[in-house]
Amino acid sequence: MPTGTSRTDGPGRLDGPGGTDAPGAPPDGRTLGTSALVARLGDVAQWDLEVIDSTQITPSMRRIRCTAPGLAQLSYLPGQDVMLTVPTPAGPSFRRRYTIRHFEPDVPAIAIDVVLHGDGPAAAWAASVEPGGRIEGIGPRGKITVDSHADWHLFAGDDSALPASLAMAASLPEPDRAVVILEVDGPDDQQRAYTTDGRELSVHWVHRAGADPASAAHLVAALATVPLPSGRGHAYLAGELGVVAAMRRALLERGMEAGQISAKPYWRAGRANAAHGEPERP
Repeated sequence: MPTGTSRTDGPGRLDGPGGTDAPGAPPDGRTLGTSALVARLGDVAQWDLEVIDSTQITPSMRRIRCTAPGLAQLSYLPGQDVMLTVPTPAGPSFRRRYTIRHFEPDVPAIAIDVVLHGDGPAAAWAASVEPGGRIEGIGPRGKITVDSHADWHLFAGDDSALPASLAMAASLPEPDRAVVILEVDGPDDQQRAYTTDGRELSVHWVHRAGADPASAAHLVAALATVPLPSGRGHAYLAGELGVVAAMRRALLERGMEAGQISAKPYWRAGRANAAHGEPERP
């Protein structure tokens, strides 16, 4: 489940799939050239994306829609992302990954949702980009997608997990078999999401109300008590590295097996993500 974030000090974050950005200097911008990266990744395409529009959908989230020649041929699975080459004002560009929140083949266009916390280059780009702006994209990427063999599905994480969690849950043929637990700061940051046939997706919203977003307390408490459907389920966890680990432990303690849990850290408290978009491991 790509498309998360990475935080530095205080409320600032750095982006990843569906992510955000951190204040201060950008991370090391040394990355593979685009041609070399595309060749190494294999089944991906490169696009010269043009921004169609940029809309503030909640106080902390901005939706950016982009188009490009050849984009109509995009084939992807809900939960996969696109890697963007983000410009910086006074240094090398670096790459960040954002979940494909929606795809409109008739336009054609993809929509990405970006959490606007912090004042780093990616957040600055997302907050200021206007229609006609251009950015390089590579995708689709991401190995965590819906497990078609599961009887039910559990999605949990913080703001950075919203795009992938909602995209995957909404794509399910039986969305009533999905349990969605998402943490945001408050009610204004909640989003309404709909399935492919127009039904509203049920989401259990957890509010941290100004608490440390790197604390796992609220999400772990919710995971410890939420009723789980019968049958064999699969869990998809995303967010801050330590929080993801704590959520995984909580589900193992409830009897889920390791093979039933897909865990993807999007950011790490106190550290900027690496130039390729992933959080640095301890």
